[in-house]
Amino acid sequence: MRMKRTPSLLLFLCLFFGLQAQQISQQQILQEQAPNEHEFCAHQPIMKMAATNPAWQNLHEQIEKDIYDYFQQNPSGQDLTAPAIYTLPVVVHIIHDNGAENIDDATVLDGIQHLNDAFANVGYYDPNTGVDTEIQFCLAKRDPDGNATTGINRVVSPLTEMVLETDDITVKDLSRWDPYHYINIWLVREICSSGIGCGVAGYAYFPAAHGGPEDGIMMEAAFFGADPGSSGVQIHEMGHYLGLYHTFQGGCVNNDCLSDGDRVCDTPPDGSTAPVPCNGSANSCSTDANSGFPSDQDDLFQDYMDYGNFNCWSVFTQGQTDRMHWHIDNVRFSLLESQACQDPCTSDLTASFDASLTILPVGNQVDFDNTSFNASSYNWEIDGVNFANSEDASFTFNTTGTFEICLEIGNSDPNCSDRYCEFITVNCPVVPEFTTDIFYPNPTQVVSYVNSSSGATNYTWTVDGSIVGTGTDLQYAFDDPGIYTLCLTADNDLCEAEYCLPVFVTEGSVSE
Repeated sequence: MRMKRTPSLLLFLCLFFGLQAQQISQQQILQEQAPNEHEFCAHQPIMKMAATNPAWQNLHEQIEKDIYDYFQQNPSGQDLTAPAIYTLPVVVHIIHDNGAENIDDATVLDGIQHLNDAFANVGYYDPNTGVDTEIQFCLAKRDPDGNATTGINRVVSPLTEMVLETDDITVKDLSRWDPYHYINIWLVREICSSGIGCGVAGYAYFPAAHGGPEDGIMMEAAFFGADPGSSGVQIHEMGHYLGLYHTFQGGCVNNDCLSDGDRVCDTPPDGSTAPVPCNGSANSCSTDANSGFPSDQDDLFQDYMDYGNFNCWSVFTQGQTDRMHWHIDNVRFSLLESQACQDPCTSDLTASFDASLTILPVGNQVDFDNTSFNASSYNWEIDGVNFANSEDASFTFNTTGTFEICLEIGNSDPNCSDRYCEFITVNCPVVPEFTTDIFYPNPTQVVSYVNSSSGATNYTWTVDGSIVGTGTDLQYAFDDPGIYTLCLTADNDLCEAEYCLPVFVTEGSVSE
């Protein structure tokens, strides 16, 4: 089931202020954040702000309900119909003031490679710890107008030093590509917060923001592609973008691993954000068995969605992978429809057609005259199902309703295609109607009902739902006093309509 695309305001803001060592207890995580906790994450106050928007609140809760219901019925995600690899398009907007934040193209390419290696669990990122998420990212080859691009967009602006509470949308307004079809990543020199200070490494919006002006990832350029460890920032934020919570979300509470904590059952409960040496261990919770673990587990501080030392990160679990796949399939699915990862078209073409009728009675044919430009292949669809591959097409509509007719065209360039659609409305021409000169019959009095319907060839008469005649007209006597419902159903073999009248039968009633 795919969800309706709707923008929202959900923000997950992650702060990595020097990665100072600090233990946050389970109680601290669950309580209101104290001011000094900005060194790690400010998503809680931002979520409080977002939660004041009823549209966001309702959408986020609906998404969480849907994903909970899905994984309760499919614990292993076996019904997810993933392609061999999800490939998602990325555009990197470098907002700079001619300083060090204006990183070169090679560094951006390194950052994308680190992102792909982490999600594939290869190379620097230890393949012995996590799983291949089967999600990859490409720098866009086409801009929103279909022109060739490197997927790297540079904008000079003093807003490269920004305050997230006031500048988020303003910075993004400097350069934003359609968030339904691109993952927008903005790089700036420094991100500050008016409430908790500077040093924000990055933040991302959850899937409920899909398509909205705020949707995407914001981060400090110094982390992107600088080295595999520093690239942990965009890896972590991409996890949020695809629906992952922090592993320490909610601390050790684990009564239901699908709704508590990070809502992933194969990540052990975690009540700490303290850095742990990469060859060390930590165990902050004892509620692991509630997730089905056979014994108490160490904290998975190597997970990309934890905090601590970037250089230790190397894990997305299968449960996190399934959760990201679900969000791609059901919320961010328009990214899969994007052509941004394809080479640009070198032979422009335009799809169009004229329909002989757009509103018609059932049983009639519509002729579609192809007026496309520079096309050599044609695919005609009705509600997504092919019905012709010829240059022009015709279709006879034998059912009522509203239908979407689409023409998708191509030519000798495999990277060229275009699509044009129109809606056709098919109605039922049958109008059932009858008359009589006796409106208040007495019991056993024979009443004549004269059929005055149009557009029909077959008729069925019913009294209180029981068939009493199938002729054009009806003669009928009501045996007993009472209130009856007399109906005429008229049809033309393709559609039908019904007309009903109440009949009042009373002893000594007026019969004319």
